[in-house]
Amino acid sequence: MRAVFAALGLAAVSYGAYGLLTDRGANPLGQLAFVAVLLAGHDFVVVPLVILAGVAVTRWVPEPARGPVRAALVVSAAVTAVALPFIAGAGRVAGNPSAFPQSYGRGLAVVLTVVWTVAALWTAANLRHRR
Repeated sequence: MRAVFAALGLAAVSYGAYGLLTDRGANPLGQLAFVAVLLAGHDFVVVPLVILAGVAVTRWVPEPARGPVRAALVVSAAVTAVALPFIAGAGRVAGNPSAFPQSYGRGLAVVLTVVWTVAALWTAANLRHRR
């Protein structure tokens, strides 16, 4: 099974490389730089922040709340990462107000409120179950 997945992965990468090298509008060096910046940002920014958050949760959050807080942090980070370009208005066109028709900041606040409310209820259930 591992060999099958390795072959499928190699085929996908080969197809992507072929498309990158043969497309007239492609900028392989620019795309390589983009990927390098993403990888460096992941390894030197995201990973240390996740590790620090894990240490902080382990050190300062009581045991019954650790699971809910960890889950809420993961969901909050993912939702915020998706919402930030919309909140910042990346790609906004002045002549097309329908391109960003929602209040994305308010939407993010609502989603985060729901996430952390669920985490609080989960923690309360954990505490009740222990007693």
